[in-house]
Amino acid sequence: MPQEDRRSKSVPGAIKGVIVAVVVVAIILASLYAYTGMWPPMVVVESDSMQHSSDRSFIGIIDTGDLVLVKEKDPATIITCLQGQEMGYQTYGEYGDVVIYQRYGNPTYKSIIHRAICRVEYNTTGGGFDIPELAGIPTDQWKIQGSSQQVWWNLDGVVEIYDIGYMEVTIHLDLDALLDYFHDRGRVPHGGFITMGDHNMAYQGGELVGVYDQLAICREPIQESWVLGAARGELPWFGLLKLWVTGDAPTNVPQNSVTNLWLSLGIIIGLPIVIDVTTIVMKRRGVDIWVWTRKLNLWRSKKTDDERLSETVHDPKKKGPKDKTK
Repeated sequence: MPQEDRRSKSVPGAIKGVIVAVVVVAIILASLYAYTGMWPPMVVVESDSMQHSSDRSFIGIIDTGDLVLVKEKDPATIITCLQGQEMGYQTYGEYGDVVIYQRYGNPTYKSIIHRAICRVEYNTTGGGFDIPELAGIPTDQWKIQGSSQQVWWNLDGVVEIYDIGYMEVTIHLDLDALLDYFHDRGRVPHGGFITMGDHNMAYQGGELVGVYDQLAICREPIQESWVLGAARGELPWFGLLKLWVTGDAPTNVPQNSVTNLWLSLGIIIGLPIVIDVTTIVMKRRGVDIWVWTRKLNLWRSKKTDDERLSETVHDPKKKGPKDKTK
């Protein structure tokens, strides 16, 4: 075959390959959108706030550089950590749902992906906060600091909640600080979610305590309208590519995430090349390594023909091909 003819045939083949690739990507994205109900359907985790280790990543845990699916979810159905303990419900290695929310409901801020710890409800009559979920956990897992009473309604002061998260930290939920925040701004307090990253903890007075978001990241409880969705599923490591390109990758990316990413890319890119080279080499030696696929196709075709013949024999109403011999 002339060289020009070969080139003319290879060009349509290349175009066909590009079209197939675009269609496959479009199908994947459409499927993700159909499942999550969100666009974009995934977010890249940019910090270590949800990790369960300072220097290692784990599949099934949200680590730096992971791609996490964001599924649209009615905020009223979100299960908090305290509810999860009562129900035995876990996601990403700990009780309760992980939510993605906009700080103060402002879309110009970067979204936060943290676990919902509990709900607080402003008590308009008494001026404190109600935390109904406290009634569902053992009484020895929480107390009101400086009080012998253990009620969950119209609370102020500090509520201590014990054994939270994979490190079983104590959360000192400062309701007075929440109330003061609103009162100092002349605003009526509102309820919402108290949220915290699984890895956000610090030592205070020799005690390991949970550093929840309402201390600094978002001073107000997370209103339902601020919640974008709940985390569902992950593609580990691959978000590191985006972080490296944008320069947003932190210095403490787990080394095993980097190693696993390069190994994965090596397999994805290298495996087709190895298969192609092996096919060419074996063909030159007179060995067709794909002969079994053709045999399988022939077997399937023969099986289909036999099934059609069997249907014709058992169903006299179906006529076979006409005999054209005279």
